[in-house]
Amino acid sequence: MGIITEKDFIERIKNFDEYAFKAGERADKSVLDSHDFRYVKSGQFKANLHVHTQYSDGEMSIKELLDLSEDIAKTNPEFITAITDHDTIDGDKEASKFIENYTYANICLGVEFSTIAINFPKQPKPLQVHLLVYGINPNDNKLDNYLKTKREQKLKLAKATVAELDKALPEYNFSLEEAAKCHGMVLKGEDEVAHPLKKYTSGKILLDYYMPNADFSYEKPIYKFKYLFKGKEPYHITYKKALEMYIGEELPPIPDNIEQKIQIAREIYLKAHPSIGNMLEQFSSFEDTVKFVSTLDSGVMSIAHPARTKAYCPEFYDYLFEHFKSSGGEKAMFYEGYYQSYEGEYFQKWQKAIDKSAAKFGLLKTGGLDSHGKSLVVRCPRKDRA
Repeated sequence: MGIITEKDFIERIKNFDEYAFKAGERADKSVLDSHDFRYVKSGQFKANLHVHTQYSDGEMSIKELLDLSEDIAKTNPEFITAITDHDTIDGDKEASKFIENYTYANICLGVEFSTIAINFPKQPKPLQVHLLVYGINPNDNKLDNYLKTKREQKLKLAKATVAELDKALPEYNFSLEEAAKCHGMVLKGEDEVAHPLKKYTSGKILLDYYMPNADFSYEKPIYKFKYLFKGKEPYHITYKKALEMYIGEELPPIPDNIEQKIQIAREIYLKAHPSIGNMLEQFSSFEDTVKFVSTLDSGVMSIAHPARTKAYCPEFYDYLFEHFKSSGGEKAMFYEGYYQSYEGEYFQKWQKAIDKSAAKFGLLKTGGLDSHGKSLVVRCPRKDRA
């Protein structure tokens, strides 16, 4: 009971099977949170190793997380909850202060690093790779300072980019606070800069053109029809479709002058993202981050939701795990092979290839629901994003 150390984490996870990470079986494999709760009820569900709180992009307070963990562990004493906020260990610090008030909860202190990979063979464009770290020391100044520095640098970059957008397209009064409506972490210096600004500028420019007096904000169609944005077409084209569905009517084609404004914005925000051969200092490179974590006194690593980092060639997952292992050594032990919150069919296509590649490097599986709401047994997207 209490805080799960790195050593305890390794020993426990080695003995967990697939069902230890599953709350239940999905009614539809491609539909998120369509699962029943048979493994919760049977006690086979033993770990949710991917949980976000209010310190990053989740709804849960640390107290709520501890309370929920306590409730589950009362009847399922092996159950482990891992705190894995994006690019911050502030939630871990709070949990470590209050865990003594709980009798049954098993808490693993962790973090999810946002990293960018640009060094894989034949890589055509930068790739986002998230790195989960388990069993950290919440009082590790080396880790805390690294994360704080990156957040501060990224927030400064985001502010500068919005200022440049506002200068180039002053009629839209762009602001970072408004951008955060579709991607709250941009206001905290967590995760990315270009991606949320792509959503923001596309949505704001198009909504202003089609519905200048709209009684709703630009992010509403994005959250209402989130599934539309999984394809490969340009983001603003998909946004127009989402807007049409949101208002229930077809809109005329996007005129050239609006396309030009979207392109001007794109050229600006893309400068705030690494490119092949150009890693910006504000971001954490994949290999450098893995090497950094390997130097910490405490913490073992797992590649988060590997199928979300989409393969650009058949050998991609070999490259991913090879770089992981060569950079992290003994600390690079796991991959999230039992991730429970993939959407669509892509992950079903690649899961066997991922497992095969991971086996070549002796990696063990972790798993989690990537919970963002106020539950530990579903992903539970934020209510304001429904």
